[in-house]
Amino acid sequence: MNESVHLDQEGLEEGDLIRLRSQFGYNELPQKRENLFLLYIQNFWNPLAWIMEAMVVITALSGDGLEGLIIAALLVVNSFITLYQRHSADTALAALSRTMQISVRVFRNGIWTMLPARELLPGDRIRLRMGDVIVADAFLLEGNLSVDLSILTGESLPQDVTAKQEVYSGGIVRRGEATARVTAIGKSTKFGKTTELLEVAHPPTHMEKIVSKVIRSLFIANVLVAVVVVAFGMLAHVQPLQIINFVIVLLLTSVPVAFPTMFIVAQSYGALQLSKREGGSVLVRRLAAVQEAASMDVLCSDKTGTLTQNKLAVSEVLALGAHTQEELLSFATSVGDDSNEDVIDRAIARYSSERNIHAYSRRIFMPFNFATKRTEAVITCDGVDVRIEMGLPSALLTDRTLLRDDALAAVSAMSMRGLRVLAVVTEHKNLRECVGLIGLADPIRTDAPRLIKELEALGVRTLMITGDGLLTAKAIASDLGLAGKVFTPKELKEDPSLAFTGSVCAEAYPEDKLAIISALQKAGHSVGMTGDGVNDAPALRQAEVGIAVESAAEVAKQSASLILTSQGLEGVQEAVRISRSVYLRIHTWVLNKVVKSIEVLLITTLVFFITRSYILSPLLGVLILFANDFVTISIATDTTKPLSAPARWNVRSLVIGAALISLVPFLLMLPVYSLAHSLGYTVDTLRTIVFTALIYFSATTLLALRTQEHGWKVAPSKALALSLCFSLAFSSIISGFGILIAPLPALFFPVLASYAVLDFLGIDFLKHVSGLRALIYK
Repeated sequence: MNESVHLDQEGLEEGDLIRLRSQFGYNELPQKRENLFLLYIQNFWNPLAWIMEAMVVITALSGDGLEGLIIAALLVVNSFITLYQRHSADTALAALSRTMQISVRVFRNGIWTMLPARELLPGDRIRLRMGDVIVADAFLLEGNLSVDLSILTGESLPQDVTAKQEVYSGGIVRRGEATARVTAIGKSTKFGKTTELLEVAHPPTHMEKIVSKVIRSLFIANVLVAVVVVAFGMLAHVQPLQIINFVIVLLLTSVPVAFPTMFIVAQSYGALQLSKREGGSVLVRRLAAVQEAASMDVLCSDKTGTLTQNKLAVSEVLALGAHTQEELLSFATSVGDDSNEDVIDRAIARYSSERNIHAYSRRIFMPFNFATKRTEAVITCDGVDVRIEMGLPSALLTDRTLLRDDALAAVSAMSMRGLRVLAVVTEHKNLRECVGLIGLADPIRTDAPRLIKELEALGVRTLMITGDGLLTAKAIASDLGLAGKVFTPKELKEDPSLAFTGSVCAEAYPEDKLAIISALQKAGHSVGMTGDGVNDAPALRQAEVGIAVESAAEVAKQSASLILTSQGLEGVQEAVRISRSVYLRIHTWVLNKVVKSIEVLLITTLVFFITRSYILSPLLGVLILFANDFVTISIATDTTKPLSAPARWNVRSLVIGAALISLVPFLLMLPVYSLAHSLGYTVDTLRTIVFTALIYFSATTLLALRTQEHGWKVAPSKALALSLCFSLAFSSIISGFGILIAPLPALFFPVLASYAVLDFLGIDFLKHVSGLRALIYK
């Protein structure tokens, strides 16, 4: 602990801040910057790079050194493009991560206030409570904590920490409350690290696995064809160089050159769209959630702040027996704590303060315990120690509690009016008595019923999970328009199907949320979950899309995939829409990739079997990849109309549909090739014609497939339009002026343009045939 920091009970004053800031700086670690040169070099170590490098060697050995140099140059340029796109996406994500700073409650200038953790200084007095991430090393002044240090030490069991002991940055408060003095920040902390909120690295998602499966299948198919071609070539005594060139081009077309970059750019673009949403951004902590939300079909929603206004207020105060409302409120206020952010404590404290009612002197305080369902305190009243308990009536109103029957009758009546009811019980000299009840109300959001219906129209069922009693939950469900059965965890254990048909789970605790999510997932559902508390963390991690609400504890935010910065379901609805748009972009990429791969496979293989020669040289294969890279990556920003139902992948249907679609450009290529061949053009000229036709057809195929509607009804994004123009201009200049390849006869420019239009119209017509439409867009 630094000697200049004194462990008094006061916080820092304004005059201390400048001096301490100049001495200690900010509470952050130096950011590790990735070496761009090393990232660039990595682009030369992957399957695509290996094939292109093999091309350079083979062309050089065959005596065509110029072609080898050109392929090497294109590999270098392509690596620069990939690096730029990845770096741009990483920069955008880094900007997003800065918006997700942890906040901490600090006592400065005589008042408690919330500050970004970055602003902490040694000497600051901070308040720690259950669910908080400890953001600096600190010395406990008062209170008791159970701290989870597993992220730092690997120890699975929390450690108990009491006054005059230290806690360390990176720990998580699992239980208790305490006031502490900051002793070290940033790189000066014991473990030298803080908790990051943005997690970019993650295991392969379901969508990534599906796409990888498709690409792997294409690669295997091309390898099998290559084996057949090699066998045929050997039997037909084809020159080995011809066979090698054909095999290289075949394998080259099956490698997903732009997939990793396109995938990251698509998700990053979706994350940026969410972060810039009007009315409250949605912050993306786990990038994969941007596309995983596309398949979500059940939303397990917390009530507070999502379906209600998060304006919990005391609505009714009922004193029992000879007790007065003033006495009841004094007891209730004494059990609260004004240094934390608990909404119930603050609601009661605010209500009492407005009536000039004060708390008793408190000797002992025990924060809310989920196991006992109560908060406890020992106060001094008229010189006598009295134990006060405040919590759920079902837990506090035991058989030996006086006025129990009156209290239970009142609880039922208040609950039917939609109030959350708390019982206040005192105990002194073995005499236990219910002093009264406090009813709290959190009005539903006016937009909640509408948003629930709109989510339902998108194929997402809302299941509200609340800790409220059964009667209260039924009243709220009626106001929200949730028509399904209201059930309890006990009923769910007896009949698990309630998770699939019910609309509200009442009397639920965090562990019940996890059970509900697991049951839904086992039944094949993709689940979203909103939560705010420390005990919601397991359920948020378990759900495909964990969503931390605006007022969530830091541990909940750490466990979530998405973080809402505004109340209500609008952020969730927007996440679903944008996620489905991201899915459609990735789906378009996959569909387009499969169609082009099969098209090239059919054309090159057919010509090889007929002529015993390859129609695409390795150089042309690389030029096709280079021209299409810009287009492929720009699909990530294309204009799309979100799906009206949850996304579902069907690889077999997609591949069959793509194979049928690929017949359109393949069949159109045949008369083009036949015309060129009949006019007596050389092999090199025929290659130029096929090369240019493939580029033209690739553009029109993409324009036709990128939307489920007619292609001319939905304009492409500016980035995609510019990329298509570049691709067409690039291929036209290369072929028209005969740069690196034989020049294209002027006659074939209008011919290829006309056939490309036919390709667009043919695919656009074919994709609307009901059977085929179900295959490619299922």
